[in-house]
Amino acid sequence: MTNAADLPQPLGFPKCRKCAYVHIGWPDICAECAGQTLRLLAEHHCELCSQSLGAPDEICRNPICRWTPQQRHFTRVHAIAMFADPLEQKIKRFKYDGYTGWGLIFGRLIVGWLNAHAHDVEDIDLILGNPTAPQRTPVRHIEVMMKAAYAEDTRGRWPIADPASPVLIKKYETEKSAGKSWSAKMDAAREHAAALKLRQSVKGKRILLVDDVYTTGATFHTVGKRLITEWGATEVRGLVLARVPFGMI
Repeated sequence: MTNAADLPQPLGFPKCRKCAYVHIGWPDICAECAGQTLRLLAEHHCELCSQSLGAPDEICRNPICRWTPQQRHFTRVHAIAMFADPLEQKIKRFKYDGYTGWGLIFGRLIVGWLNAHAHDVEDIDLILGNPTAPQRTPVRHIEVMMKAAYAEDTRGRWPIADPASPVLIKKYETEKSAGKSWSAKMDAAREHAAALKLRQSVKGKRILLVDDVYTTGATFHTVGKRLITEWGATEVRGLVLARVPFGMI
């Protein structure tokens, strides 16, 4: 029997690709290790969008959080960490520079988070990535990340959609929302949602929609609207790698 003291120590995020546990350990190890170096959620944070708050009774400044539950088509969005270095840099390298190796790391972080927060998602029926267009370059980052998460859930504990038979696809590329105003972001989110196509029924299901970054919640709202009002899902929640702080929006 191997003594725990003889096992290698995790190298810590972002040294993940050189760490033995990427290949030999459960995703829980990666999630716990990353939690020691990432900027985690503040003690007081919005229960709807995970944004940092100064006090438990502070009202979140995110406009979508002030909508009524009937107006907003997602219940809440969980975030693994805040959008700050070193996570911010690695997400950008993955998403914009095509360093696909980070897809494996992020897939492991997703599964590790699910395992550690099972009480928050144990009633979820289906876990979907927010899809990208087939022609997206340099990489279809959400698909790469979700394929890794599906493979890393070796025990089949979570209802992650099989990447070989996608439930939700994006038919064509749409306008980007980065750096735009609130209204322009909402317009871009509507265009994105309109480009989606459902390939399998989600009627009556509670869905966890996974994305890389949460900024305003516009995309979760517009995609959630289609999933619920058009396609019959019971509820839409979200999970992202990182939540953008207010000062960066």
